Amino acid sequence: MNPAANPTSLSTAGMRVDAERLLACTADVPAYDGLHELTLRLRGHVMWLVPVVSDRIAAYPRNDDALAAALGGVARAHRCLDEQLTGAGLTQAVDYARRLARTVLALTGCLARLEQGWGGDA
Repeated sequence: MNPAANPTSLSTAGMRVDAERLLACTADVPAYDGLHELTLRLRGHVMWLVPVVSDRIAAYPRNDDALAAALGGVARAHRCLDEQLTGAGLTQAVDYARRLARTVLALTGCLARLEQGWGGDA
């Protein structure tokens, strides 16, 4: 199923909560199993957000900062998803999960700005 076909099925608030939960942990890193589960969930969020934001970009009526930010966000998301962590240690896994979390926050922000640019009618 194409997530862009039904964007209301996306819970961007829930996605932001997952991302903020990891980024708020400055001293306590989740245990490896919890980190792995959270990383998979964040990757899934990014995989759902990229086509939705891309569809909004294609139909966006203006050439402005919101469009430029969304284009950059999608490009960064693709690079983040292309990373391979085979054989990575805990430190690299935490760094990768935090990059994914920042990507989720960026994409949800871009989506909100693009929808706002439409006047809410996206």
